[in-house]
Amino acid sequence: MPRGSELSTRSDAKELAAFAGGAPTWTTLLDADARAEAWRIVEAFSIEGAPFELELSWSAGAGAGVKARATIARAGRVAVFARGLRVRAANLSSSKNRVGVNAADGFAPSRNVWEVRGTTPAEGAALAVEIPPFAEDFTLEAADPDALPDFEVRLYDGLGTLRARYAGDAQLSTGIAVGGAGRVEVSSASPADFRVVFQLSL
Repeated sequence: MPRGSELSTRSDAKELAAFAGGAPTWTTLLDADARAEAWRIVEAFSIEGAPFELELSWSAGAGAGVKARATIARAGRVAVFARGLRVRAANLSSSKNRVGVNAADGFAPSRNVWEVRGTTPAEGAALAVEIPPFAEDFTLEAADPDALPDFEVRLYDGLGTLRARYAGDAQLSTGIAVGGAGRVEVSSASPADFRVVFQLSL
């Protein structure tokens, strides 16, 4: 362990209020610093065994750092190279959810996802889906699988030019690559509930 890399705080837990839908309410779980950067294994978990969203921001050296978000079903792990580390969580359960976090020195490979939930608007209208940091590819899933053929996914580049279009039931088995997409849009023949699950390189 590099000299001076001991974090000021390594663990904590908070009770998150019940989630009623809409925008998430973020609660700080950990705000820690060290004099030197090192690899950190951040593990977050729900004591109640309920889903939540996790936000990590970290920095190494004198830079402002980077931020990432992940959707966690019960527990998750992320490894980051950091001197400063901030961890926040938002409940996804209709009941109170106590979420804890531990940060240990070390490195471990991890795989995480970010889930965007929504309902397509009026017939044919598109809904923009925000692309999260560290996204590699994604899959569109519908609450009613029989409605998938009515969905369409469109990828636009940074200039707003349409570059790819997929029918909901004709997505690639390996997922749709994000590449240099500027935005992703989802539409369907009629209003329908869906989720887009991004695979993260995190």
